[in-house]
Amino acid sequence: MTDASNIALNTTFDYFYPDTSQDHKDCTFHFQPVLYCFAFSLGLVGNVAVILVLMLYKRLLTTTDVYLFNLAISDLLFVFSLPFLAYSIKDKWVFGNLMCKILSTIYFVGFYSNIFFITVISIDRYLAIVHVVFALRVRTVKCGFIFSVFVWILAIFISIPNFLFHKVLNDSSCALAYPEEHKQFWKLFSYFKINIFGFISPLSILTFCYLHIIRSLQNCKCKKKKCAIRLIILVVVVFFLFWTPYNIVIFLHIWHTLDFDLGNCRLDEALDITHTLTMVHCCLNPIIYTFAGEKFRMYLCLLINKPLTCLCRSGIFGSYKRSLTHNASSTSRISRGSISSETVL
Repeated sequence: MTDASNIALNTTFDYFYPDTSQDHKDCTFHFQPVLYCFAFSLGLVGNVAVILVLMLYKRLLTTTDVYLFNLAISDLLFVFSLPFLAYSIKDKWVFGNLMCKILSTIYFVGFYSNIFFITVISIDRYLAIVHVVFALRVRTVKCGFIFSVFVWILAIFISIPNFLFHKVLNDSSCALAYPEEHKQFWKLFSYFKINIFGFISPLSILTFCYLHIIRSLQNCKCKKKKCAIRLIILVVVVFFLFWTPYNIVIFLHIWHTLDFDLGNCRLDEALDITHTLTMVHCCLNPIIYTFAGEKFRMYLCLLINKPLTCLCRSGIFGSYKRSLTHNASSTSRISRGSISSETVL
């Protein structure tokens, strides 16, 4: 693996440590592009399906639909740059300086907005279940769009340094290049920004909201409360498992930047591995937040069946679609007062 390819790894990272083992270089060169392309494919298909279902069937009529729609868009932004990153690992950066800045900014806007919308969805559920009366005033579609715009503005604002400092180096790589006189400051700022906005604050809010939701559901006589509690626990556990290793390595980078001796820790290798793990989470979001709902699975079947009925003249698909439509109408008559797994998710 050439030095230029090694530098290209920093397209999405806020650091550069060129001294890596040959085994790690070979592993990165051969397997990381494959993992990036897999995450891109799965994230693209899953989140496009979410967007189509929300637009064609749910019509964005609730705040939950609005937040899920924006979450799917943030996931798409997050994975959009992965094919370019995979190509730069195998070869060199050939997309120009402007594309370097734009793609790195898109990546980080998707990165932060993804986490922010997960947090907003948690707050929305907390209000809907724990503070029902207050939720009637603030859980409107208009408020949902207003909060969504605020989230996008915040994510763009936090990502501005990535647009300013990313550039093509040596005509072969897209990487961060901080000013030498303030290099340590910007590196520390970048690490703290990821730790605080990307993990500590969201996890604290998620934990607070879901602990109170579980406490409220325990006093509920709904038959599906156990399923709802399991799904709530799944949300927090998955977020914790996929993001904690990455943020621990980021925290160790903070200490390393402050010249603390960390022994023989291979932080660059650890960051590569844990960062790849976080990308899987964006592929799981459609499953966790929407596929878990019974109505969504039914709408997805309708979405898949729709083009099939246009291509096939057989009556088999028509009867299948009528069956799905009947199930859809039956599900839509569920009382709004009941707390199902989809209400929670």
